[in-house]
Amino acid sequence: MRILGGKAKGVPLKVPASARPSPVRLRKALFDYLRLRYPKRGRFLDLYAGSGAVGLEAASEGFEATLVEKDKEAIALLRDNAKRAGLKVRIVPLPVEVFLPEAKAKGERYTVAFMAPPYPMDLAALFQALLESGLVEEGGLYILQHPKDLHLPLGERRVYGENALTLVEV
Repeated sequence: MRILGGKAKGVPLKVPASARPSPVRLRKALFDYLRLRYPKRGRFLDLYAGSGAVGLEAASEGFEATLVEKDKEAIALLRDNAKRAGLKVRIVPLPVEVFLPEAKAKGERYTVAFMAPPYPMDLAALFQALLESGLVEEGGLYILQHPKDLHLPLGERRVYGENALTLVEV
């Protein structure tokens, strides 16, 4: 697992046992799209950050990245991965369900909010909670990574192997 582009391209990432990192093909396609859509970048929120493959990729590409993760092993590896990559990121050691209302209460806003929860969870309900948080600014995107067999009745769906992304524009 490596960072694919930007200033930290090629830096290897350590992956916690609890993580299911986003596949290379999906990450490459996602950031090819985001690079074109947001030339001025903005703020990127990575929920259920795990190894940080997506959030650190965002930081490497020039986004101001916030990574939210509750697993202690994953948090330690996130810090180590960010340090080795030379990337400044904000790591929030909280469960997502605690972070979302706190961020909303503080008036935090993001250009992109990416969510890749563990697949056994209720992905549709978690994504709905993110959409209802209102954390993404006008013109921004909410993105859910999920198994390709999950079909949500909203947004744009893109399939990459066994995984898919649902993108909802604000």
